[in-house]
Amino acid sequence: QVLKELTSSIPNHQSSWEKMISELISKGSSFEPQKLRDSKPNGGIKKILKSWDNYKGKPDGFIKENLSFDKEIEVKNDLKSESNILDFSQLLWANLKRAPDNSKWAGSRIPLPNSYVVPSEGDSESSYWESYFILLGLVISGNKQLAIDMVNNYSYLLEKYGLIPNKCRYYSMSSSQPPYFSMMVSLIVNKGWAEWQDYALAFRREYQFWMEGADVEAADGFAYRRVVKVKGYVLNRYWNDQPTKNEEVIDKYSDLIKSAVKKGVSEEEILEHLSSAKESGWEFSSRWMSDSTDLTSLKTAHIIPIELNALLSHLEFALGKAFPAEKNQWNARVRERRSALNTLFWNGETYTDIDLDGIGRNDHLSSAMFYPLWIGAPGIKQIDRMLEILEMNYLSKGGVLTSLINSGQNWDFPNIFPPIQWACIAGSYRAGHDKLAQKIAKYYINNCDAYFQKYKSFPQKYNSDFDNSQQVKTSSGWSLGVYLACKHYMETGEIIS
Repeated sequence: QVLKELTSSIPNHQSSWEKMISELISKGSSFEPQKLRDSKPNGGIKKILKSWDNYKGKPDGFIKENLSFDKEIEVKNDLKSESNILDFSQLLWANLKRAPDNSKWAGSRIPLPNSYVVPSEGDSESSYWESYFILLGLVISGNKQLAIDMVNNYSYLLEKYGLIPNKCRYYSMSSSQPPYFSMMVSLIVNKGWAEWQDYALAFRREYQFWMEGADVEAADGFAYRRVVKVKGYVLNRYWNDQPTKNEEVIDKYSDLIKSAVKKGVSEEEILEHLSSAKESGWEFSSRWMSDSTDLTSLKTAHIIPIELNALLSHLEFALGKAFPAEKNQWNARVRERRSALNTLFWNGETYTDIDLDGIGRNDHLSSAMFYPLWIGAPGIKQIDRMLEILEMNYLSKGGVLTSLINSGQNWDFPNIFPPIQWACIAGSYRAGHDKLAQKIAKYYINNCDAYFQKYKSFPQKYNSDFDNSQQVKTSSGWSLGVYLACKHYMETGEIIS
């Protein structure tokens, strides 16, 4: 039903357009595949499609005549001369802000009705889960209307399409990203800028997307779309509804796919796991791999992740707020989800992902283990142990490590990612360990300050050892957002969350 509703919301000629783009790519165009996917029709769509059906020449000639491309977004160099971080932040928000989209159909772009902030300079579209951490910075900076506009855009996507795609492109409609929407709403509700009920339908739609198949009576280990049933609990995993048609992944990881097939992994299976990893945002991490030295051992779709189920617990909480008459029902869902976190995901020492292969625990640990602290799920026993592991094992001088495994992957040692810092700061604070929360915030601020003084930018990720940092010319909104939230916390003692 969810897929049926989604299909009915997409423009009728979208599939024909995407089919034409795929054919142009396969026929050996000199244009980059991604550039073609993001192109626009240079004229009437029916005429262009008919022209392609009868076209006999080389694809580049057809492209130049019938397709147009957005101008490359210029990165303003005047930011680089700004030495004051707070002044720099206001300039960066202006640099990352994009105007509402034209509602007229324009190729693969999904038009958004309100202004929005993109992840980094040069980007043209918003990114779902990065937007929560961008919102932290917008709220701190006093950008009230822009923060509300961002939330309203995602509400619009949920109400119209039933999901928030990982990119605002029609070709991304088969997957979402970690569900931070309810967390975004909580930011503006806590500021008094909105009410929970304002987003009731959007909450319902996102929950339907993630829980499709939950009502099926099935045995232990049953998995359908994003729902998995384990020992009486209904839990969730990352998934993609059309992994074998995920052209972005097929093009980007073509060599990896070939390598996996040579090792006996079917193309369908490796695409399933690659596409699921893309939905997770943790692209890539040893937590998704059987062998942390071999990316072809990826098994994301077989992993039930800690942070995803923690975030869905918050969505269930939000549904109780938005539908007061159903409060008891949603409170029961919250208790059930948190019970699962403290039994199935807890191995007596820490939180681990669950591996569907044999329904055991995943041996590859990561900083996702700290998400239950953030949403307030652990009992006293778990809190004390998790805070100890956080401070003794995962906290470096540059911030909280993504994992302790040096696999060479993006979401492993020695990398420091902004969302992990905030989850751990807010989680430690919520657990009553203000001293540890301040320590993490201080380390992250120091890392950002040192990097900014040297390179005048905020990269998407940091190295735990500043001496090994590499220069990144463009700045990331979520890095700045978490930085500003940390500064605000250190100065006021307030956690906005």
